Amino acid sequence: MANSPINTDVEQLLTAKQACEAFPTPVSMPTVWRWMLKGTRGVVLESIRIGGRRYTSVEACSRFIEASANDASPNTRKKHNRSDSLRRAKAVLDQFGV
Repeated sequence: MANSPINTDVEQLLTAKQACEAFPTPVSMPTVWRWMLKGTRGVVLESIRIGGRRYTSVEACSRFIEASANDASPNTRKKHNRSDSLRRAKAVLDQFGV
């Protein structure tokens, strides 16, 4: 999944392993891969595939940090009330006569 164009002429390329250290707080390799392939909250870490290897760049990491910090979208996951969950579960069980 190619996301944004990285200008290989002017940007300093990083492997996923190197990118782990490019963030203010080091992150794990699976996290960097997830950010490159799927993103988080609608923000994808730009990457490019060269000869079967995927790269990002120092500049792309900076853009990702900026976009993530400016992401004002609220958490889409709702907090559920335990009693509401129990009531719904009981209703389903009652439907099946359990």
